[in-house]
Amino acid sequence: MPKKQEPVKEEQMPDSLEEIVDDIHETSKDIDEIQEDVDEIQSDVKEIKKSQKSLLKRMSSRLVPDEFAWDDLAQQIVGAMILSTPLAVTQEVWVLSQQLDILRLFAIIIITLVFDILLIYHTKYQLVKEQKILSFIPLRLASLLIVSYTSAALMLLIFGVIGYEITSPFGILKLVILVGLFANIGAGTADLLK
Repeated sequence: MPKKQEPVKEEQMPDSLEEIVDDIHETSKDIDEIQEDVDEIQSDVKEIKKSQKSLLKRMSSRLVPDEFAWDDLAQQIVGAMILSTPLAVTQEVWVLSQQLDILRLFAIIIITLVFDILLIYHTKYQLVKEQKILSFIPLRLASLLIVSYTSAALMLLIFGVIGYEITSPFGILKLVILVGLFANIGAGTADLLK
């Protein structure tokens, strides 16, 4: 059965071909404007996705505990060398170290430990995965101390300060502890970098 057509109202019918062409042009303009809006929205969505990824990356680094790895050790070594090398060749440091008594030596060691503890527990390391050596020494603290004193001793030995300028074992220990303080600050600071 054929479908009954509804009568077309007169006002819906265009009067002339020009009106039809005008309507088509207006519709075309509307379509172009809609396309521009869609392009803008797509661009905005891309920007939002980029910023969302960046935000998620920053948040994950703050929420997911960081694990001590080889890159952290490498940063510590570089920082320790950068700060200890200029002090290893300075005669004033050698003389100052030889004048230190036991009390001042322990004070330097305590300052070094306090610096490391503040660095590990009260800076970005608050979200570091707890890794320990011998079940009670934090791995990062041990690595900072070992890297600091080893790099200080190595630089002093390479430059001939140990064995040439300073020969007594206690004098060598005092010099390594003094230069090690600055190596420790350099190692810790470099380890903060991501």
